[in-house]
Amino acid sequence: MTTLLHDLRLAFRLLARNPAFTLIVVVTLGLGIGLNTAVFSAIDALLLRPLPGVRAADQLVQVYRSWPGGAIYNSNSIPHYFDVRDRSHEVFSDVGLWGFLPMNLSVDGKPTRIFGEVASANMFDVFGARAAMGRTFVAAEDSGRGAHPVVVLSHPGWVKLFGADPGVIGKSVIVDGQSYQVVGVTAPEFKGGFTILTPVLWVPLTQLDQLNPESHQWDRRGNNSFNMIARMKPGIGIERVRQRMTGIVDELRRIYPDDYKENGINLVLQSDAGIHPMFKSAQVGLSAVIMGVVILLLLLACVNVANLMLARARDRAREMAVRLSLGAERRVLIRQLLTESIVLATLGGAAGLVIAAWAMRIANHAISTLPTEVEITPDLAISPTVLLSTLAVSLLTGVAFGLAPALQATRPALIPALKGEAPAGGSRSRMSRGLVVAQVALSILLLISAGLFLRSLEAATTVDKGFVSDNLLVADLDPGLQGYTRPRTEDFYRRLRERLEALPGVKGVGFGDHVPLSLNTSDWGVTIPGYTPSPNESMSILMSTVTPGYFEAIGTPLLKGRGFLAQDDSAAAPAIVINQRFGERFWPGQDPIGRTVRVSGKDHTVIGVTRTGKYSRLGENPTAYMYVAQAQHWTAGMSIMIRTSGDPQRLDAAVRREVRGLDPDLPISAAQTMDNRLALALLPARLAASVLGIFGLLGLVLASLGVYGVMSHTVAQRSREIGIRLAIGAAGGAVVRLLLRDGLRLVVAGTVIGLAAAVLGARLLRGVLYGAGLDPLTFAAVPVILGSVAVLAVWIPARRAAGVNPVVVLRQD
Repeated sequence: MTTLLHDLRLAFRLLARNPAFTLIVVVTLGLGIGLNTAVFSAIDALLLRPLPGVRAADQLVQVYRSWPGGAIYNSNSIPHYFDVRDRSHEVFSDVGLWGFLPMNLSVDGKPTRIFGEVASANMFDVFGARAAMGRTFVAAEDSGRGAHPVVVLSHPGWVKLFGADPGVIGKSVIVDGQSYQVVGVTAPEFKGGFTILTPVLWVPLTQLDQLNPESHQWDRRGNNSFNMIARMKPGIGIERVRQRMTGIVDELRRIYPDDYKENGINLVLQSDAGIHPMFKSAQVGLSAVIMGVVILLLLLACVNVANLMLARARDRAREMAVRLSLGAERRVLIRQLLTESIVLATLGGAAGLVIAAWAMRIANHAISTLPTEVEITPDLAISPTVLLSTLAVSLLTGVAFGLAPALQATRPALIPALKGEAPAGGSRSRMSRGLVVAQVALSILLLISAGLFLRSLEAATTVDKGFVSDNLLVADLDPGLQGYTRPRTEDFYRRLRERLEALPGVKGVGFGDHVPLSLNTSDWGVTIPGYTPSPNESMSILMSTVTPGYFEAIGTPLLKGRGFLAQDDSAAAPAIVINQRFGERFWPGQDPIGRTVRVSGKDHTVIGVTRTGKYSRLGENPTAYMYVAQAQHWTAGMSIMIRTSGDPQRLDAAVRREVRGLDPDLPISAAQTMDNRLALALLPARLAASVLGIFGLLGLVLASLGVYGVMSHTVAQRSREIGIRLAIGAAGGAVVRLLLRDGLRLVVAGTVIGLAAAVLGARLLRGVLYGAGLDPLTFAAVPVILGSVAVLAVWIPARRAAGVNPVVVLRQD
C-alpha cells in the first residue's frame, strides 16, 4: 500500500508539472471513453436493461400469433387472448392484454388527440407495476363491459395534462366524448410494454366498445391488434411454456379449425425482445456496428496517447538512464510509468463520464421532441452496469497506451542517454512509425464506416417510397370517437373536404386510415381464385382503407386502371386497388385489371394498379399491398392528406380552423408535413449517420494531430542530419521533399491497410446499411481527404525544419 501511494503521489506530481501534456491526454481519452460510454448506455437502455418499473422482468413472456411465411410476431385478438389465458394456468400465473388506441381527450374544455392504451384490468399486476398515486385497475373493472369508466394516468401524462397536480385523483377527463374518472398515476419509471413509448393514459379493456363502437373486437378471432404479456410461474422454464402453447394451438385447431388452421403461438422472453422482436436483428446489428466504430475511435485515441507517451519518454530518457545507473530496478520504473498511465486514464474516464452525460442529455431531448404521433421517452442514463464498464475501459486503456512506452522508456542506450546526445534508441522510432501507420489505418476504417452510413441515410431519404412526401400535409381525426354515427361522419368528411379544397394553395385532398411508414399497419387475409399458396406462404396482405382523391393527394401514381370514385359506395360492387408487386405475385405476366380478390368473404374486382412503394420500413423488400374503398369497408378514423402548391405547414392553422368550424369539440392531431411524419422511419438512419459523422470528424482530428505530433518528433530526432544536409549545400526544398517522402510512406502504408479493412467491414455491414455497400465515392473520397490532411501535417514540421540555421543546430549538437 505504501508503495502504491508513493507511486500515485509521484505520478500526480509529474503530471502537474506538465499541465499541457496532461490536458491533451485527458481530453483525448475523455472523448474516446465518453463516446463509448454514451453508446453503451444507449444499447443498455434499449436492448439490455430490464423493462423499467417492472417486477421480475425475467419471468415475463411476450405472446404473439404466427402465420406461415415468416409472420411470427403478429398481434393478438381479444378472443384469442381469452383462449390462451383460460388454458395456460399450469404455466402462467397471469396473462394480460394491452394495445395502443388513438383517443380524443378533453381536459378543462381543451380537446386534443392522444395515443392511449386499452388494457385488461390485470395488466399492471402482470407487469408488477405499482401506482405512485391512487391505484391501478381492479378485478371489478374486468367483470363487464358496462363497468364505471376510469383511467390510470402515466407519469408523463399526469405532468402533461395536469401539471403534476397532486390532487388529480378523482378528477374527470373527457375521453371520446365520455367522462372518465382518474383513479391513479403510475410510477415515473413505468412505461408499459415498450421501452421508449409511453402512453398518456390507460383505459380498461371493458371500455373498448365505448371507445371504438364499430371495432367488432370481442367476437372475431382474426381481428388482431393487441399485445399479450404473460408471467411464468416460478420454476417454469420457457421450453415448458412452449410445449404447453403447442398443446393449446392443437386444442384450438380442433375447436375452431377455420381460425387456427395455419397459425400458431410464438413466445419471446421480455428480456430478449428489445424495442420489438420484429426489429431485434436490425437493432443488434446496428448497435454492434456503432459500438464497433466507437471502439475504433477509442483505439485511435489510445494510439494517439501512446505516441504522446513515446515522445514524452524521449524527453525523460536521461532521467531513466540516471535512475537505472544508480541501481533502480527496471520493474519499479515500469510500475511507476504504468501508474502514471492509469492515473491519466482514470482522469480521462472521469472526463468521459461528463461527456457521456452531456451527450445523453442532448440525445434524450432530441429524440423526445421528434414530431411523431406517439410520445417517445428514451430515458438514456448511465446505469451501474455502464459505470462499471467505464471503469474497466479506463483501466484497460491505461495499460494499453502505457505499457509499450513504459517498456521502451526503461530500456535506453545508457551512455548516449546520460550524455543527452540521442533519443532512446531506434526501436522507439520504429514503434512510433508503426503507431502512425496504425493511426492512419484506423482513421481510414473509421471515416469510411461513417461515410457509408451517411450514404446510407442519403439512399434512405431519396429511395422511391411510392408517394411524394414534398408539399404534403397530414393530420389525423376520428369523428367516431365523439359518438358520430356513420351518416353523420360521412357528411362531416364531405363538408370538410369541400372546405379544404377551397383553401388557397390546396391542389388535392384525400383520406386514408394509415399513413405510410408510420407505426400503424393492418393486414387482411386474402384468397385468390385459381391460386394455390405454396407451403408456409402467408396470404395476409398489408392494406389501407382510402377515399376518392387519395392517390392524387398522396402522389401515388396509378400504372393501370383507375382509383376509387364516388360511385364506389356501399351499394356498388366491391372494388380493390393493388400495387404492382401484388399483381406480379399472384398473376405474373398477366393483366390484373378485372381479376378477383376475395377479402373478408367478399369478392372484390381489381380496378387499378399502383406503383410498389414502402409501407412499413424504408428497407423492406417489395411487398404486396392493397387498397379498399372507405365506403365499402367503413372506418371513421382517418388521416387527411392535403397536397399543396407551397409550404404545407402554413396551412396548419387553416386546417384547424375548418375542423373547428364544423365541430369545435373535435380534436385534430398536430398537422404535420409528411417529411416530419417520416422522422420516426428515418430515426435509426439519422441517428447512426449523425453519430458516426461526429465520430468520423473526431477520428480525422485525432489522426491529423497524431501524424503531426509524430512527424514533429521525427524531425526533431533528425535535426543533426538536417543541419548537416543544409550545411553541405542541400536546398531547403530538397529537405522538405525528403521529409515528406518519408512521412507519406507511413501514410500510404496505413491507407492501404485501412482500405483493406474497410472493404472487409463494408461487406459485413451490407445487412445493416440501406442502399450502400462498396460505395466508390466513399472509398475514393476518404483517402483523398485524409491524405490531404496528412500532407499538411507532414509539411508543416518539414518546412519549419528546412528553415533552421545549420550552424546553430550543429553547435547545439
